[in-house]
This record gives sequence, structure tokens and C-alpha cells, in this order.
Amino acid sequence: MSALLENKVWKVQLSQDKQYAMEMEFRDAGWRNVFLYDGKRKETFYSYSLCGDTIKVFESRKNYIIQELTDSTLVFRYLPDTLTIGVGPVRCMTDNSLQGQRQNENRLDSIWCAEIGWNIGVLDMSGKPIKDLATIEPTRWASWDYDLEKYFTSQMVYPEELLKKNQAGYSVVMFSIDTLGLPHGIYILTSKHKEFDKEVIRLTKELPHCLPCRDKKGKWMKCYFAVYVPFLPQHYRNRVKVDSIMQEEQKHCFVEWEAVSFFQDGKPWSAQNYITQHLKYDPALLGDKQQVRGVYTVRIDSYGEVYEAKVLRSCGIQDWDNQVLEIIRKMPRWIPTINYYGKGEYRKSVWTIPIFFKRNGSLIARTTEKYLEVGVPVCYLNEQGDTIIPYGKYKFCQADTIRNIGFVYENKQDARIVCIDNQGKELFYVFKYDTGPDYIREGLFRIMDDEGLIGFADSLGNVVIKPQFKFAFPFEGGKAKVTLTGKQKAMPDGEHHEWKSDKWQYINKKGELIQ
Repeated sequence: MSALLENKVWKVQLSQDKQYAMEMEFRDAGWRNVFLYDGKRKETFYSYSLCGDTIKVFESRKNYIIQELTDSTLVFRYLPDTLTIGVGPVRCMTDNSLQGQRQNENRLDSIWCAEIGWNIGVLDMSGKPIKDLATIEPTRWASWDYDLEKYFTSQMVYPEELLKKNQAGYSVVMFSIDTLGLPHGIYILTSKHKEFDKEVIRLTKELPHCLPCRDKKGKWMKCYFAVYVPFLPQHYRNRVKVDSIMQEEQKHCFVEWEAVSFFQDGKPWSAQNYITQHLKYDPALLGDKQQVRGVYTVRIDSYGEVYEAKVLRSCGIQDWDNQVLEIIRKMPRWIPTINYYGKGEYRKSVWTIPIFFKRNGSLIARTTEKYLEVGVPVCYLNEQGDTIIPYGKYKFCQADTIRNIGFVYENKQDARIVCIDNQGKELFYVFKYDTGPDYIREGLFRIMDDEGLIGFADSLGNVVIKPQFKFAFPFEGGKAKVTLTGKQKAMPDGEHHEWKSDKWQYINKKGELIQ
């Protein structure tokens, strides 16, 4: 007779006219088989001890397979004639389909995983699990996104004899990845069969090259991995079938699928921004030019390290070219080009990066407050991250990025609005309209001097009409109403004022009086 218990095949050769008893224990169940075999009588009596209960089975068949054995369910390949458990009923079922076998394999796989009592994953040199993977830049393989179990299950060759017997199991392997990304110190922690171990060891030795771990400082790290590798017969047969179809398709495919190398967040301009942010140069050296451009080549090896940087087209100033090359050589690691054919591999790549050296950069507002809003203290940084305007000198007034000119509040009571350029230079005071700077009307807005006289400037900060008027209205239809004398009178609401004057006149955009 033969039986498959927990996917283990047991075969017994019986002699006639003798009574036999066979006992077996597995998990929380015990099995005792007592029967008489005389070549004619095949009726047998089985007694199962399961979770403290006794199950009696009277079976007249010779062969059977138990697919599942829990405290509430017995799943047989063939149903027994009679089944009792204590005084209560037991649910019985039979499932000979491939789907049923796969589901049973999944159940066994989940039980085996639960038996493993340690944390599977990355370990440091002490052998302790790294709880916070955010503290390191993890090992990266080309094709599986750190999923080593996927590699083992997709590349394994199931031991032939065990596959014939439908024997499932697992193997847990521990190994180290050195600072070059190569496996060492392969050790089997626990297993269900030596043949499984041999296959796992082979696969570990054949692991493709990977990018090793790094700490926050960029130093390469050696680390350990503990990987649970399940061996499931029907899952393996399904995978072989799918792989054979895929391999046949690849024979007719003349394209090697690749993912290009990338830097940090993967955006096309990330490397350019990184270089620009680390540049420090004197824009005065541009002379009468607004900007110059240099083009540089970057060569990245299969580890993502920059191993060569060259000037493809000079910006015209050698010191600036040298500075760019030095920044490139010290760049953090890239993600190298990935070729997905076969197991996947990392490859070398070349990037061409244009860098612009500009006369006029931008200033960006920063604050230590929770929100960047009107009235909070700010500082302004340039595109390289240098502090141009120290923190607390001004308060925020609508200008979070200053490309040409911007407006800020003085950091004092009765603060006036100041117009500054993108170098942090104060240009003039701005006429306050309601609670903010004056609006641009027909290309001009109102400005003020230290005495409070009003003039006009354009959107680039050029003074078009010098401050000279006591009061002035915005331009409308090419002219503005102004006066050299007058008084300001409060309105009845107590919040607004009106201008009173006996000598109002009109001017054009050149500041000339018009009739």
C-alpha cells in the first residue's frame, strides 16, 4: 500500500496471514494503523489522534492520499467508507484537480514559513536583523527589485526524483554579499531534503552581480541574507510550462530590453540640477554676456560609480570647467543601465550633460515657521544654496522666488515694502496699496523714496519716473493723475484715506505734463 502524508510518500510491502501495526507522528497528529492482510481481505482499521481527539476510519480501499489534516478538516484523494471523530461530525472532501493540488501546496508552504522562527531579511555583520532599512541603501539586483525568493523560485531546477514523488519542501539559506556585490559564506540553516539544499546552494553561487549595500555616508557595506526557498511540485511544473513558452518567444525576438541609467529621483534633469546646485562661481566673469554653456560627458560603470568625466564643449572659462568635472567625480552613486535579458545584468553607460553659467540667478525664500506666509521672517538663498539675504532681515511679502525683482517687508513696526533684485540689492520702497505692494498697471507700478514722494518703475525694477509727487494715481489710458501738494484725509470708516489737492495734473509715461 502507499500513502502521501504531508506530501511524503510511504510504501509498505506486506506478507500474508500476519497482523500489522504501524505508527507515525507528524505535527500535532498521531497515526496508528492496525490491520490483517491475507491476500483476500483488504478491510483495514485506522485510528488517528488529532489535536486531542480520536478519528476512526474504516477503509476498504488499498491506496489513498491525505491532502489536508487539521483539527476540523480531513481532505482525502479518495473518501473513506466510514469516518467518526469522538461524537461529532468531520467535514470530508476530495479534490483531484491541479488547482486543488496547488492550493494544498500553498497551505503547506504557509505552514513551513510559520515554523521558521527568525526574521528573514538583511542582517548586519553581527548577524542581527537590520530593523530600519532606511538607514542603508539596500542591495539591488538588476531584475527582481531585492526579491531574492523570486530569483530562486524562477531559476530553480527541481530535483528529478523528488518531482516524480510529488515531494514538496523548503530550504533556508544564509549567505553574505560582500562590498563588490558577490555572494560568500553559503550556509543552509534548515531544510526538508538534502537535494533541495544542493539546488539552493547552486543557485546562490550563480547569483548575478548586484549593487552592494551602502550606509548613509556612501560607504560600501557587507551584509547577510537569510532566504526561505519553497519547493512546490505543481507550482514548478506551471513555471516550467510558462518559461518554455517565453523561451520560444525570445528565440524570435531580436530586441534586448534595457532600462537606462539614472541619477537620484530618475528625472532627466536631476544630474544637471545636482551639478548646478554645487557650483560656486563669480557671474562678473561673464563680462557682457548673460550666460555661457558648457557640455560634459559622464561615464558610469556597472556599479553606478562615475569613473570618467570629460569636457565635451568648454564654457570658455577653464576654472569653471574644472569645477564641474570635480563635482561630477564626487557625485553619489547612479543606478546603472539594466539589461533584462536572462537573469538581468548591470551595464556601463554614458551621459552628456549641458551646464549653464548664468549672470542672473534666482533667490528662493526659506523660513523656519510652519508655513511660508505674509509677515513671517525669511532668508533668501541662491540656486547654489548659498545664503544671500540672512534670516530675519526681512519678512515675507508674496515673493517666494525672485527671478528679477521681488518685494519684502522691513522687519520692524510700521514696516515699509522694499523692492530687491535677485542679488539681494535694495532698489527702492514700494507704494503700499491695501495690504500689499502696488499693482502693475500698463507696465508700471508706484514706488516711493525716503521722504514718501511717489514715482513709477517698470516690472524689471527700472525707475521710469523718479519719486517727486505728493500723491499719484495709477496709469490709465496712458496717463496718470498726480499732484505736488495736498493732504491726506481719513474716510468715515476709519480704515481708508482720500487725497485732497487743488492742483491735480496729468503726466505721460515719460513723466511729462500733458494737457
